[in-house]
Amino acid sequence: MVRFEDVSLRYGNGPEILKSVNLSLEPGSFHFIVGPSGAGKSSLMKLMYLAHHPSKGRVTLFGRDTREMSRQDMANIRRRIGIVFQDFRLLDHLSALENVALPLTITGQPLEKVRKNVTELLTWVGLADFLDAKPPTLSGGQQQRVAIARAVIARPNLLIADEPTGNVDNAIAERLLFLFEELNKRGTTIVVATHSDSLIRRFNRPIFRLAHGEVHLDYPSVDRARKPKESQTP
Repeated sequence: MVRFEDVSLRYGNGPEILKSVNLSLEPGSFHFIVGPSGAGKSSLMKLMYLAHHPSKGRVTLFGRDTREMSRQDMANIRRRIGIVFQDFRLLDHLSALENVALPLTITGQPLEKVRKNVTELLTWVGLADFLDAKPPTLSGGQQQRVAIARAVIARPNLLIADEPTGNVDNAIAERLLFLFEELNKRGTTIVVATHSDSLIRRFNRPIFRLAHGEVHLDYPSVDRARKPKESQTP
């Protein structure tokens, strides 16, 4: 799904943010990315969704060398990736429902056709009463949930989430991670950057640890608690 081979990244003439990174994500895998602020977590994820190109080394997505992709190739690849940004990037003139439906409507599906699925997903993340609300009227945590729903509504092949639970309480955070787990069971490859030690322990997935521009893979050994029955997703 994703492969980095001796990948380094620097911005302009600045220092290297990432140094000779080697990693791979198999289809259907689920990884956390952790590290202190400034360690390069967001930069690593930007390389995964083609927002940046490496200063050196090779990034391969879906079996394609990104150095050899045309603009159309990159556009086609991005359609297979769901992204949760730290700054949400919602469209203020659209309702919560319309924002979430956007990945489907831009492919030509009419809003009325997708409304049921979008409504169910927004209800599941606790926003049943805010379907018609515009982003400026929502709290940060509510906007975060809209952004997550938008990223997963089309069931992407690869989901990249940058601090997706940073603006919500622990109960909602766990609920959102269960949503990611359901997607993962259906074949979506998941990558989640987080500072939450409790979520890492709770969900017990392999971890990419960033420090000083280097990435190391860690396998937690804590057993996961049983998933609660009420956390079934639509």
